[in-house]
Amino acid sequence: MYKKISKVLYLKVGIVRTSKLLNNSKRKELISGIKKNPVSFSYLTKTGFEDDFQADLLHHGGENKALFLFSSITYEKINSFYDNKFDMSKTAFFGENLILSEITEEDICVGDILKIGQCKVQITQPRQPCWKLSANTDEKNMTNFIFNSGLTGWYAKVLEEGIISQNDEVILEKRAYPNLNIEKLNQLIINPMSDEKLTLEALDCSELGKAFMESLSKRYKLKDKDEQFSYYHK
Repeated sequence: MYKKISKVLYLKVGIVRTSKLLNNSKRKELISGIKKNPVSFSYLTKTGFEDDFQADLLHHGGENKALFLFSSITYEKINSFYDNKFDMSKTAFFGENLILSEITEEDICVGDILKIGQCKVQITQPRQPCWKLSANTDEKNMTNFIFNSGLTGWYAKVLEEGIISQNDEVILEKRAYPNLNIEKLNQLIINPMSDEKLTLEALDCSELGKAFMESLSKRYKLKDKDEQFSYYHK
């Protein structure tokens, strides 16, 4: 398989910053690398862009979450609910490294191998939204909105390092798990019993990211008793 599916509209990297939060937040400050700025190119290593940094290395970054990809269409869908508040060409609102054209969560599957610029990456899992999305956008319900709508973006690990530049083509080279697209996985994490067969297929997928795998497994076992998102969503 060798198919052009998209191109890089924007590439963003950032340092860790500390920001004061709103008075109605239970946390006093945001320490994060979520505020990434546009650049024309950057070198992608096994653990992320050379110029990009994360504060919470337990939940962000690392080899299975080296690259965070977002869709311009997803940005537009979010904007339709928030009066076009978010300009995708500016500093990142959702912590995105790449904003891609044409494709969405429906079009990307776990295990997909993409050629982008000099790099090859493999999709690992959907982004799992936490409270920092609400803090960074100044919208207190944003985290829950992203979780429930499935407008999450997705992570990838790096198979081949190299430079990625703005306007690079995105080529789909291989697809091994056509049933496990990001959209469906986001639906399963809300309700694993909505398609139990697909949930079991996901839990048996060796390419599914460990963090998402553990969350989905817990969700499947505990069902309505699962409270794993109660802290990170608020």
